[in-house]
Amino acid sequence: MKITNYGPSGLNPYMQQKTETIKKKAEKTNDQIEISSEALKLQQQTDPARQEKIAHIKDQIQNGTYKIDHQELAKSIYNYYVNKK
Repeated sequence: MKITNYGPSGLNPYMQQKTETIKKKAEKTNDQIEISSEALKLQQQTDPARQEKIAHIKDQIQNGTYKIDHQELAKSIYNYYVNKK
């Protein structure tokens, strides 16, 4: 003889109540971001040579001529993780 629950199976009314209260708490919070004055100063300091290099790379990407040396990239990643001391 097989006995089954009456109504939807697998529902725990106590768990449902907990998730509803968690959702209500999450709705009340607001995310905020604060940028320190030092970070703003660093953002405003720009090296002209670096800006020129960035503009050159952006142009290459938009033109479709930007090429990546995969072996050099792999070596750099390897050295970063292996020689990271």
